Amino acid sequence: MEKALEPGDCDRILLSAFERGDIDATLALYEPGAVLFRENGEAMTGLEAIGHQNAAIIALNPKFTIDFIHSTLSGDGTLATTRMKCHLAGTAPDGQRINSSVHTLEVLRKQPDGTWKYVIDDPYGSMREIMPGCGG
Repeated sequence: MEKALEPGDCDRILLSAFERGDIDATLALYEPGAVLFRENGEAMTGLEAIGHQNAAIIALNPKFTIDFIHSTLSGDGTLATTRMKCHLAGTAPDGQRINSSVHTLEVLRKQPDGTWKYVIDDPYGSMREIMPGCGG
């Protein structure tokens, strides 16, 4: 399984795993108590809940195009934030085509083995303020 050796690797590996349909690879990027936000702003905690959400994304047969990934490290190098802007193209269960922009905001922690994992993952975090119904 591919390892995230830099904070931005988590985003690249996650999108690749979604496209391959590899749920285990998506979950390997999260700490056990990680938080993932839904589009509506609802927080889900833990790998089981995150797995359900990630499975729903895999079901869209997604294809992603990354515009950018920016990372900022804490002074001691143990925490990082990342922001990624990408586009998702997929197919909903009813056959309708989906085209969506995603502009993430994430918090990651360096693990004892030197890899990085998500602690907080908000796929819409950098755009939530402008999203209707998300409380800004």
